[in-house]
Amino acid sequence: MRTIHHLLVLLALIVAVSPAHAELTRIEIEKREIVANGQSFGDAGAYEKLTGRAYFEIDPEHKRNKIITDLKRAPVNFNGRVEFSADMVILKPVDMDKGSNTLFFEVNNRGRKISFGRMHDTPSSANHNDPMAPEDFGNGFLMRRGHVMAWIGWGADIQPGDNRLTVDFPLATKDDKPVNGYIITEFSDRNFGGGNPTSLPLSGGAAFKSYPAVSTDKAEAKAQLYMLASDSPDPSGPEIPRGAQVPDEDWAFADCPDGWPGTPSVSHICVKGGFLNNRNYHLLYIATNAPVMALGYATTRDFISFLRNGEKDSAGNANPVPGLTHTLCQGISSSGMYLRDFTYQGFNVDEANRKVCDGMHIHVAGAHKLYLNYRFAQPNPYSQQHRERYVPDVNFPRQYSVRVNPFLRFPDGILKRPAYDPKVIHTDTSNEYWQFRASLTGASEGATMDFNESSKVRRYLLSSLQHGGYKGDAPHRGIDNRQCVNLSNPVHSGPLLRALVVSLEQWVKDDVEPPEMRVPRIGEQTLVEPDGLLLPAIPGLEYTGLHNGSGDRDFGPRVRFNRGVVDLLLPEVIARHKVTVPQVDHIGNEIAGIRHPFVEAPTATLLGWNTRTREFGGPDLCDLLGSMIPLPQTKAEADASNDPRPSLEELYGDHAGYVAKVTEAAKKLQADNLLLPEDVEQIIAEAQASDVLK
Repeated sequence: MRTIHHLLVLLALIVAVSPAHAELTRIEIEKREIVANGQSFGDAGAYEKLTGRAYFEIDPEHKRNKIITDLKRAPVNFNGRVEFSADMVILKPVDMDKGSNTLFFEVNNRGRKISFGRMHDTPSSANHNDPMAPEDFGNGFLMRRGHVMAWIGWGADIQPGDNRLTVDFPLATKDDKPVNGYIITEFSDRNFGGGNPTSLPLSGGAAFKSYPAVSTDKAEAKAQLYMLASDSPDPSGPEIPRGAQVPDEDWAFADCPDGWPGTPSVSHICVKGGFLNNRNYHLLYIATNAPVMALGYATTRDFISFLRNGEKDSAGNANPVPGLTHTLCQGISSSGMYLRDFTYQGFNVDEANRKVCDGMHIHVAGAHKLYLNYRFAQPNPYSQQHRERYVPDVNFPRQYSVRVNPFLRFPDGILKRPAYDPKVIHTDTSNEYWQFRASLTGASEGATMDFNESSKVRRYLLSSLQHGGYKGDAPHRGIDNRQCVNLSNPVHSGPLLRALVVSLEQWVKDDVEPPEMRVPRIGEQTLVEPDGLLLPAIPGLEYTGLHNGSGDRDFGPRVRFNRGVVDLLLPEVIARHKVTVPQVDHIGNEIAGIRHPFVEAPTATLLGWNTRTREFGGPDLCDLLGSMIPLPQTKAEADASNDPRPSLEELYGDHAGYVAKVTEAAKKLQADNLLLPEDVEQIIAEAQASDVLK
């Protein structure tokens, strides 16, 4: 009996130490620092930053983990679990009793923290990846609200350096060797920095890990390089042009920063004569060393779950932020695509059946999902009209609500788990309608009707704004200030986003309904096909109607539900979509959506899109930048240049008239809960300080 008793005690100890569910097993805090020289952020007081590493174990047999591509190809420990780890950062009130008991979790973007640039109006000069000085925290908006902020690594393609958040994920193996696979990667002016480099990592940039070729011998690697003017046909459509094959004698698997021929390398490409800014390059080859990339969803799930629910890790380390009651998650751009796919794939519930994110702010993701739950996944590339359109991103479903796939006749949607689905505020700028097919989040594929939205979702267009940018940055022309024809759009989205994040918080905590959706609609004729855009004939403005064409595409038999193994590297089109864009007024600014006071009382035509110069592949769209085209000062100036737009004098009379119009617009948004009082004051002050009609 004593022997049996001892065995039972030993078994109890093993169970106590070994997690019953996939979880964060150990959290190591390597550095604890008071930030911003100890300044107080409202009632929350001073903040401290915890930097360290989180360690995880995951059961590959659990029903919530089986969805992870190649998880069963990863090595397991003696408990039969897959081990992995990730960098983590926590920003918290020194005195947690002064906080809001709310976790604001940002999905990092390529290992970088970017939320402060939107939410805190931090300038581009701030240290965003390792914020310490007062200026790195800008207006301190989230900290003044008392929130704990946290970040965890998730991208297995991120190289160490510049305080980027990295991970250590196992490789997928077969017969104890890394799996190989035929993949495609692309090089474009995004990678060239305005020059004509002869050599690049196969990933395209030094901040990203490459999938090495199985050999520097092109025949053994079955490698082919193609060169093409654009990934997009004209007129725009879902097909991808094939391009012309580059002769084998003109390129090599080699590192040649000083020119041809360089040193053989399975992780670099060398092009004789250098890459050209007006060309894209598709490289197809057999690669190796594929990490189990979708563990990047498990890091977020289990990190948040521990911070929200855990008392101690398996090593006895205490939860550094106990007492959290709500979680708000934010994803911006590719990180917003991450959250759309994270939710769709079922990661917003942990293994103990607890919701992960109560609310999500998904910003500038359009209709896209992320290229992550795949073998040889590539979460860094993102599809736009000019490049990287081979990415699997927009296949059904595109909407949040469940509906029947019109092509394959089965129901699906991003929100399909009512008990665990978050409340979602989804914001897009004008740019995402042109580049990320944002119209398909709410309109039919044939552009004939608007869909009803889920009661858990509110979508908003931030009218006439571009994808991103830092407050105070001078308008520019893209790469090396020569990529785009027009100056970029300088209006910053921060004030609108802050109000909507407050609405999300109130929705999650107190069930207070957010403002009604403000999006363009087909039924209201504010969402139109590009050839129906009523853009004024602004002198010198080139408009071609190009946009990122869309369609459901076949990536091969091993891809379903935005996961699997891609066999058709250049996918076949199953069905075409009609992409629609927001209609504009007589100035050229968008009619529908939330109109920032500087859009409602304009001094310029503000576009969400821009056009490339011919040197960079024009007239294709110029990446994620918008355009600013100033209005004429006087009617005489407008007449002299044949500009059909009203002049500033006609619109406002004088400087005081301009300030009055901005004030009226700001206060109207405040009345609609779309601007906070502090931002109303700031916007009016900016109008007063401007030189408009002075």
